[in-house]
Amino acid sequence: MVVEMMKNGLISWLEKEHIAYECEIDKVLGAMAFVVRQDGHIKFQGANAVFEKLLGWTNYQWSQGMDAAHLLPPEALDKFGNMLDRASRKVFVEFSDNIHFRTLMGAIIRCHVHVCCISSSQSTARFVLRASYNKQAQIKEALFTEALRQSRVNCWYWDMSQGSIMFFNTDLPEQPYAGIPFMNEECVSFENFPQGMVDVLNFAGEYRTQFMDFVKKLLSRDQSGDLSLELALETDDGRLIWVSFTGQIVRDAKHTPEYVMGTWKNITDQKVNEQQQQHNNYLMGTLVKESLYDITVNLNKNFFVADNSLEKWMEETRVFSPYYDQAIRELVNERVIKSDRQKLLDFFDLDTLRGLPEDENFSIEYQRKYNGKMNWFKVTINTFCLDEFSDKWMYALVYDIDASKQRELVLERMAATDALTGLYNRSHSLELMEQYIREHEDIPTAVMYMDLDNFKSVNDTLGHAAGDSLLICVANAMRSYFGKDAVLGRIGGDEFIMMYLNADKSYVGQMMSDFVNYVGDKCRAKCPDIGVTASLGYVLHPDFGDDVAALAELADKALYEAKHHGKNTAVEYREGIG
Repeated sequence: MVVEMMKNGLISWLEKEHIAYECEIDKVLGAMAFVVRQDGHIKFQGANAVFEKLLGWTNYQWSQGMDAAHLLPPEALDKFGNMLDRASRKVFVEFSDNIHFRTLMGAIIRCHVHVCCISSSQSTARFVLRASYNKQAQIKEALFTEALRQSRVNCWYWDMSQGSIMFFNTDLPEQPYAGIPFMNEECVSFENFPQGMVDVLNFAGEYRTQFMDFVKKLLSRDQSGDLSLELALETDDGRLIWVSFTGQIVRDAKHTPEYVMGTWKNITDQKVNEQQQQHNNYLMGTLVKESLYDITVNLNKNFFVADNSLEKWMEETRVFSPYYDQAIRELVNERVIKSDRQKLLDFFDLDTLRGLPEDENFSIEYQRKYNGKMNWFKVTINTFCLDEFSDKWMYALVYDIDASKQRELVLERMAATDALTGLYNRSHSLELMEQYIREHEDIPTAVMYMDLDNFKSVNDTLGHAAGDSLLICVANAMRSYFGKDAVLGRIGGDEFIMMYLNADKSYVGQMMSDFVNYVGDKCRAKCPDIGVTASLGYVLHPDFGDDVAALAELADKALYEAKHHGKNTAVEYREGIG
């Protein structure tokens, strides 16, 4: 409303003349003033009777101006100046905040202030200010704050009719928490709660979402009693601060929410202590409780104890063999799959264990048949000495990690493969090709690029679902033709990359031509009304070096040659192509 009146020039009276009596428009607008900021200096140069009465400056000659320092305490001047800075950037846009004013008699009152810039130039900006003051509410607030101070309880109060929330703090920190204002002052408010609050604070991780869910639960019509939440906030300097909240909604006779109030507390020290205790518990007992069985070895006397408890590690029970090497070999042969046995034996090598630093954990993963299926396990060892004995001991714990390992392998496959076809993606294909060439430098291979001719017509005519189905068909054809003797990947769209292993020059050319025809037959069977074929370019290694990325570029050039010479063909890279 005020903005519209200013646009229509209806408040020029405030700028041009002093009104010493309360007129009808005052009853509508309340306390108003005209403010000018020139070259950084702020002056009040006009006010209505309600504003004068509020601050006690009755009949002041505003035309001569009054410096803002007379009306605002020092701590409020900067805040007010920043508010004017924001307002001056957008003419006829209201900005609001809580500002403390000083009356003629020296009392400090907090007003809710709306400011609107009506003109702005490089050196001068003119503003209209409207202030509201609820004396009874502030008296109650002061009494409430004093009661909290006496009881040492931190509270918050959400006035749902105003949309604002106030935090009362009785435990001010010695060093402020930068970026968490409600923890640094006795009373702090946020407008437009809860969005206005979450926009200011930096919530750690998912705690922003959890806080918004906490507010939604408070507003639920079915919710009764207190709700509680613990969350972590980040300060501007990167510290993690833990805060606990409780809250309860108060409703009127019609069950309409009126306000929410609750307590809050800084629980950072408590959380740190809890985490330290959890860590200690983990070190002292959790490792053992989570393990399937444990193994204890005297590295000096070579006796071996398995499936023993930590408390009885000195008792020489269940000795598999008087000799360590034989006992370890029997255990590994009994419980570990053949392909992982040697790495377990190397891991438990006695001379290696004797050389390990004390009180450090070393782990290895392996597979064994367990409960009728292949499972992943992890063994973690730690070497130590006790003051009472000169011998060095090794303690090993065995864990079933199958569930977490399977999730890890799924994620690895997702990162390495194309979601549609199940082929490797481009980056993983190149990694596997580089690995193969490093390990088999002298074995000839063929690096291939292939794409489909007229594939766009499938998408345009039959739809993308048909196009996806055709790409899956081509991927299956690649697997069927090359089997396990190739690295097969999809670059994207209808483009594929491949490496055929052990590519003998005497037949590789015919093999590539047959493969193109094979893919073409599969495409025609899948989409008989559209002439989809395949074009392929390939380059032989080691004829053109060992750099896989360079070989892929040469194969791409050969593919370009195939596409521009009739398509539906395979072209070998040779000097001069591209």
